Amino acid sequence: MLKKERHGRGFFSFLSKRAKLWVLIGIGTIGILLLIVGAAGSSKSSKVSDDSLGTRAAELDTYKKALEKEIETLCESVVGVSDCTVMVTLANGYKVGYTTEENGAPATVGSGSSEEALFDSLSPPTVAGVGIVCRGGRDAQVQQLLTELVSTALGISSARVFVTGK
Repeated sequence: MLKKERHGRGFFSFLSKRAKLWVLIGIGTIGILLLIVGAAGSSKSSKVSDDSLGTRAAELDTYKKALEKEIETLCESVVGVSDCTVMVTLANGYKVGYTTEENGAPATVGSGSSEEALFDSLSPPTVAGVGIVCRGGRDAQVQQLLTELVSTALGISSARVFVTGK
């Protein structure tokens, strides 16, 4: 019986065995390098977003603590009030107002992946409520005075302020 000779018509048919091996190794190496580069790029982008979220949370916490300290100082300056502890609850984070073009679309700077929207205002977080515990806070007149003082200072409803004594 005669053996039929197979003549391949593909890319590897004209290469020798040794050349085929080197081509396959080269293609495999390029594939592995692409996977490594792709994985490194995606881990950097997720790290950046995690860092920015952590930074935003830290900024909100700093703002909240500073606001609580200011309210404490304000309340302790009232006659008959001492040893205040204040807790502020925020309804949201900072609000950013973006500049818009005539057609209503956000105005941007840069191009491609470095394109960024322009913002024109930054509003502080909205206060949802305030709790005040202090010496003298059991007196109804002091409660009313502190409630009016804090609600006026923060621009919130008096129903969002609670005062009690220690």
